Amino acid sequence: MKKIFCFAILLCSAHTFSQKGYSIASIPSELTEYSNSVLIDELVEIDVTDINKMKEKTHRVIAVFNKLGDEDTNLYEYYNENSRVKDVEVRIYDSFGKEMEHFRKKDFMDVSRTGNNMYVDSRALYINYTPTTYPYIVVYDSETETGDSAFISPWYPLGGYAESTQKSTLKIKFDPLNKPKYKSKNLEDFDISISESADEITFSASNISAIRYEEHSPSFSNIFPNVTIALDNFRLKGTSGSGKDWQQFGSWMDKSLLSDVRDLPEGTLARVKSLVANETTNEGKARKIYQFLQNKVRYVSIQIGIGGWKPMLASDVDKLSYGDCKALTNYTKAMLEAVGVPSYYTILYGDTTERNIVSDFSSLQGNHMILAIPNGEEMTWLECTSQDTPYGFIGDFTDDRDVLIITPEGGKIAHTKVYKTEENTQENVSKVKIDPKGNVTASFQSISKGLQYDDKYLLPKEKKEDLDEKYKNKWSYINGFAINSVELNNNKEDVVFTENLSLTIPNYANPVGNDFLFCANIFNQSQYIPPRIETRKQNLYIGSGFIDVDTVEVEIPENFEIDGLPEETILETKFGKYQIGFSKNPDNKLIYSRKMTLNKGEYPPSEYENFRDFLRSIARLDKTKILLKQSVQ
Repeated sequence: MKKIFCFAILLCSAHTFSQKGYSIASIPSELTEYSNSVLIDELVEIDVTDINKMKEKTHRVIAVFNKLGDEDTNLYEYYNENSRVKDVEVRIYDSFGKEMEHFRKKDFMDVSRTGNNMYVDSRALYINYTPTTYPYIVVYDSETETGDSAFISPWYPLGGYAESTQKSTLKIKFDPLNKPKYKSKNLEDFDISISESADEITFSASNISAIRYEEHSPSFSNIFPNVTIALDNFRLKGTSGSGKDWQQFGSWMDKSLLSDVRDLPEGTLARVKSLVANETTNEGKARKIYQFLQNKVRYVSIQIGIGGWKPMLASDVDKLSYGDCKALTNYTKAMLEAVGVPSYYTILYGDTTERNIVSDFSSLQGNHMILAIPNGEEMTWLECTSQDTPYGFIGDFTDDRDVLIITPEGGKIAHTKVYKTEENTQENVSKVKIDPKGNVTASFQSISKGLQYDDKYLLPKEKKEDLDEKYKNKWSYINGFAINSVELNNNKEDVVFTENLSLTIPNYANPVGNDFLFCANIFNQSQYIPPRIETRKQNLYIGSGFIDVDTVEVEIPENFEIDGLPEETILETKFGKYQIGFSKNPDNKLIYSRKMTLNKGEYPPSEYENFRDFLRSIARLDKTKILLKQSVQ
């Protein structure tokens, strides 16, 4: 489920490029450094004095320096049956102020926003402008009007990485009896001011230099200055809403959006009751219902209804056997309710980058819905859109974040499961045989759990050629190999994934005269070293922790012997621990062991180089070779 925004970027006809005399030369040099574009001037005016008719006007002037900056122009407006684009216009100027193009509303493409959705009741007006020269300046004006006042677009005076802002202003005019609330974040280090009068709030920003993208940084919303804005009383597709706090907001949502959609046909009710007849616990019943769901339905994205928030009827999902996240969650809840198992709708931001519902700011937030089943003091979380996810497993798309659950008492903030480092394991065991020519045959087994299971459990759905390609990409540092057999086992009950492979690797051992150099770490060489970043600004963020354990047993050729073993190596840092060891067993087989632990965490920018050093050392040690010396007869 994706939240449908009616983006309010609207017309200010009084402002024109020729009147202002914008030019590339007038932009302060500090704003052009590391910038693909500069927002020269932006004025957004929002009028919510009448919650039944939210009006927005925007005038935006942006200088684009290169191809990467083209995406920053945002030459589009969305609308639906409850909103309209009254006017929209674009003018393109060269760096000297000469007008090159002029697009009016009639020149804009008008298309459905279906995209990856099966159906969506929203359309887009857009200009697909292809520049012929750089730099250039875009002046964008538009005016829209909507009957929805539930969504007020957050203010981001800095639009993205490698974008600077010379001036950005947001003005909100309101009814004093329904003053918007707002929550600011990350404003401290910027020239940003907020002023209020009896019926207007103004947010202003000036001369904000570009923020460079830096690997392993916290999420965008935790770095960039932004202000979230909402009304306590609003309208959504003709429905009145209120949400001064989460309790009230949750009660409104349950009553207005969720209470009348859980109808199920009598036949389905009888079937699910029969399905759980022999189960005596809520978990036993829920597992049976979840399996029934996965066997019956498939996920499609459908963005219709009240702002994309109201689910389709459970009876329609039952009949059609498909739905989006809110529809499938609602369908599951309806079936659980029929067999006496309580559950709560859960709204959250679904993404592999963790993002929290803002816990102290009640408003329409989130882009996804899952289901929570109370289990004592804990919650079991169900991802209802997947036909493959094990019961109670959510993975890195929804783990470890604040969410909103809709309970009989109203909305409450909860936190999804945290997968601890020691839960995210991968244990690899390999048996390897080297022949006298340096060719290798190997059997490889990998057992993955936790978030490492999340990376693997969909592999059985891959076509053979795609699966082969995945393994070849995974072990790209091996100069050619053949996969003789693959056996994959997904244990959904215990949430364990097992891979068994048989491989042949020609000429793996490197000849040195009559001897061989051999790297025992065949199947888990780390090659990733983060790029060097001069004067790093952002904190170092490691999003998840894991433990890898590898054991390799190597049978060396007859008439060869191991010429010395490397010392055991241990690296221990605040980021994690790495250790490798080599030994010989009584059968003259080489035993290689490796264990790597990486911890989740956030550290000051100064630690980034230490983190790079840690990973660089691992990449070097993972390539450690031993000499296999041929016996001279």
